[in-house]
Amino acid sequence: MDRRGFLLGLAGALGAGVAIGTLLTPAQAMVLDQLKDIAPEAPPGAGPAGHTPDGTPVDTTQWGPPGVPPGRRHRRRRRRRVCAVRRDRWGRPVRRCWYVYR
Repeated sequence: MDRRGFLLGLAGALGAGVAIGTLLTPAQAMVLDQLKDIAPEAPPGAGPAGHTPDGTPVDTTQWGPPGVPPGRRHRRRRRRRVCAVRRDRWGRPVRRCWYVYR
């Protein structure tokens, strides 16, 4: 018996079983009535943060555009290859190259 073919067939059968099981389960959606009143309005003078029905405080978040904040923009450093002819310890000329960032 070919071991690779057997193991590949076994893995394929297991994967097909999982895929079929996933496709046959019905999708369950949350009823919109449950979403109402999750975060009640804060009483006047309480500030922007409120509480959920179980008493957990709701944190305020600040949304902004993706990317680096405006004060933290970095200049992109370009690298350039520089070569020079140097002498090795026996006096022979040898070409040495390195990168310089500007």
